[in-house]
Amino acid sequence: MTVLPRLADFRPHRTVPDIDLEGHVVPGLTGEFFRRPDGDRIATVGVYRYRGAELFMAWGFVGEQHCRWTAYRDDAGWTAPHEGCPRVRREAGVLAVDTGRDRIILPVQATVAEHADTRPGPAGTGACAVVPPAVRDESHTADSGSLCATGPGRQRG
Repeated sequence: MTVLPRLADFRPHRTVPDIDLEGHVVPGLTGEFFRRPDGDRIATVGVYRYRGAELFMAWGFVGEQHCRWTAYRDDAGWTAPHEGCPRVRREAGVLAVDTGRDRIILPVQATVAEHADTRPGPAGTGACAVVPPAVRDESHTADSGSLCATGPGRQRG
């Protein structure tokens, strides 16, 4: 078991609005990344907020493929950290985040492939469709995204 990182010990590195989470853009989700030296490595923390409300924090070291730890924020405060990346699963048109106490439902932005036949231009070409670039920030170990303006839906689990 580990403890939550103390953000006061880190320096702000980068803030990314409308970030993607697991390769899916979630409008309204912001990833704020922090860094600090840790011996010969650089420790990093990503704090993910939807419309200003903290959803989860994931941390590890720069250059690692995956997060070492994740904790979620809810009405009772921060959950105990668990090993690995946030528990996120793609479901019909949404991403479901499993905090261990709740399921948070986050709408995602459709990709060109999902709407290739409904956009102007030749069928299947995705002409006139603009897909926001995925943010793969080497300052942190995970991708991030954004949420829609309706806010995350919570379901007690």
